[in-house]
Amino acid sequence: MTGSRQPPGTASAATAAQLALRFPLTSRYHFDTFEVGSNAELVRRVLAVVDEPGFQGCFIDGPPGVGRTHLLQAACHRFADPGGAIYLPLREVTPALLEGLSSRGLVALDDLDAWLGDDAAEAALVALYQGLLGNAGRLLVSARAPARELGFRFADLASRLRGLPAYHLQGLDDAGKRRVLARLAAARGLALTPAVLDFWLARSARDLAHLLEEFERLDRAAMAEQRRITVPLIKNVLGL
Repeated sequence: MTGSRQPPGTASAATAAQLALRFPLTSRYHFDTFEVGSNAELVRRVLAVVDEPGFQGCFIDGPPGVGRTHLLQAACHRFADPGGAIYLPLREVTPALLEGLSSRGLVALDDLDAWLGDDAAEAALVALYQGLLGNAGRLLVSARAPARELGFRFADLASRLRGLPAYHLQGLDDAGKRRVLARLAAARGLALTPAVLDFWLARSARDLAHLLEEFERLDRAAMAEQRRITVPLIKNVLGL
């Protein structure tokens, strides 16, 4: 009995295409929209991972909301062959989906913490690492804590990831947060005056992830009501 056979690599290419559709890159997550702050050395390292030949890697740690996802996706946007780069939030995928991805030029894995302690997941990560190493690919990994503090089940995975150049992603100061919010507003045709920003930041939670979520609510309200973002609008929408 004979049947059709897929050419080598077809299945993995199809899987990568499906993953790219499932987890598309955010259009505003580029290096020129990343507020560097105290992270200049880290940004230089990520650029080197993307641009330099041969196997390259980087391990980035930091709490939620400091920009790990932004930086990983910016690297994928910049990669010379856009189809060869893939971003995966590990909290939303299964280990089987890593199969065949070692042929990609750049793999960016977000939230590594979600997979640690699971045999199948860690085995898939070891295989991916070895495949990228053999194919001169690039690997970017992010987690909430440094690799040296994470609880790996597989010693092989621990040694490989702990051997990557490692950086802690520093959060922004208030001036940096103001620049991010003002730039985001300008990109949408809105203005955030210093007085409005002063009022908002003095009363809101200070982490950037929370501020960005609040901005989206303000943007929707301003669009629906055909209004500018003003102190009264912030009071009404955010309850501040």
